Amino acid sequence: MSPILIVIALSVYATHGAKILGIITIASVSHHLPFQPLWQELSNRGHDVTVITTDPLRNLSNYNLKEIDISYTYKIYEKHEISNVISDESNTYAKIASVIQKVFFEANDYLMNLPEVQDLLHNEKNHFDVVLVEAHMPSMLAFGWKFKCPVIGIASLDPAMQYHDSLGNLVHPVINPDPNLDIADSENLSFMDRVRSFIYTVAYKYVINYMTFPTHHEHMKKYFGDDLPPFDVLQDNISLMLTGTNPLFHNMRPINLNTIPIGGGMHLKPPRDLPQDIQSFLDDSLNEVIYFSLGSNVKCNVLTENFKRVVMEAFTELPYKVILKTDCNMTSVPSNVFIKKWMPQQDVLRHPNIKLFISQGGLQSLQESISNSIPLIGIPFFGDQITNVNRMVKRGYGIKLDKRTINKDILIKAIKEVMNNPKYRQTAKLMGDIFKDEEIPSLRRAVFWTEYIIRHKGAKHLRSSVIGMPAWKYYMFDVLGFFLACGICIVMLLYLLTKLFLSVLRHAFDLALITVKQSKLKCD
Repeated sequence: MSPILIVIALSVYATHGAKILGIITIASVSHHLPFQPLWQELSNRGHDVTVITTDPLRNLSNYNLKEIDISYTYKIYEKHEISNVISDESNTYAKIASVIQKVFFEANDYLMNLPEVQDLLHNEKNHFDVVLVEAHMPSMLAFGWKFKCPVIGIASLDPAMQYHDSLGNLVHPVINPDPNLDIADSENLSFMDRVRSFIYTVAYKYVINYMTFPTHHEHMKKYFGDDLPPFDVLQDNISLMLTGTNPLFHNMRPINLNTIPIGGGMHLKPPRDLPQDIQSFLDDSLNEVIYFSLGSNVKCNVLTENFKRVVMEAFTELPYKVILKTDCNMTSVPSNVFIKKWMPQQDVLRHPNIKLFISQGGLQSLQESISNSIPLIGIPFFGDQITNVNRMVKRGYGIKLDKRTINKDILIKAIKEVMNNPKYRQTAKLMGDIFKDEEIPSLRRAVFWTEYIIRHKGAKHLRSSVIGMPAWKYYMFDVLGFFLACGICIVMLLYLLTKLFLSVLRHAFDLALITVKQSKLKCD
């Protein structure tokens, strides 16, 4: 094909492209990685994609992808030591919530005052056909209202329960307990777990609807105006949700057609060459190698000195080499340990000499591990990590250790158990085979449904009639009340009829008795 025809074909293709706005504002790499392939694929298909992100790709060759860099948000998180606050178990829920709200407000103010965002909002030439918003930041739903276009929610995890409510999906404290609750078996709750889950669900919904939403709404009105609808209304207008759920890592949930699971490892990339120093360390290892990483959110300042000492002492006594990813400045490093502040984790786990992954239990770490048949030792710190590791233990491809009680002997024992017992690797391989067996790859599914919402202007036909339905109607309290009233009326009627019958019977008996007595008197 001649260059002129190629240009014409691309021009025709581009005219069918949509304008797409993506917004992910939480400063955490794990929230961005799963959706970076989506931004790239949508832009490669001719769509004009603008993304507000803390982790820009900076791919200058992709002319259809524009990124608004808000990576300064990481400094705001660090200033308030948000990881420390969340992981410190002595902090109350109220204190954690207060700090998180303060951080989010400061991050939102920084974002909303950026010149690029101000131009986005106030330049009348700007319009979008769809807005994709991470389902953790209700404030960002205001962009969909501003541009009068459909909104797609995106979540690298299972979305919070208020989003499932807004999609018409089942929210049940026993069937789908919140992943932030430490429940040993989320598929078979004990009585006390059911009590805790019920209380948590009721309290959470109250806090979200009557405290979080109103305060965030007031905060965002200064940027979007006083006519900004309440966030529960904006949330109910979400057209579709792309969720990072997978039955290997999450409880099964009855969902509507407006909820699309894409938890098949959309962030997994093709193999690439390792940096030479990592490659040499792994290739030169005669014995098996352990990979240790606590993810991007568990920083060195979250770890206690005792924890760091225990880990190093255990590694010193082991016959294995260890490749360790940490931002800690270690003064004394054993000869069998290789340390770097950053690792290409997916490619490290692909190396044949890696036999064990010691992880914090993040969802993407578990996905990357079983994709390569690598068993795990999980040391969860906060959030869904606890539930992820508990489920990993139940599935049988790893062991859980408690960061509060871990010591050298416990860690060594756990490592030897997983390294020497083939059942963990065999189960990890089985889980990996299931995980990779997708009818339609997650990325293709996410692209299709994004374009589907664009083509059908929000696809209102997918909207469940339960959305916005009051609780009394959903749970049929009026119908139950009607039948209860009917039952009471029937009981009362039976009572009155019985009373009347007994009264008549008694009266008849009395008459008969009087008649008998009168007859006896006449005879006498």
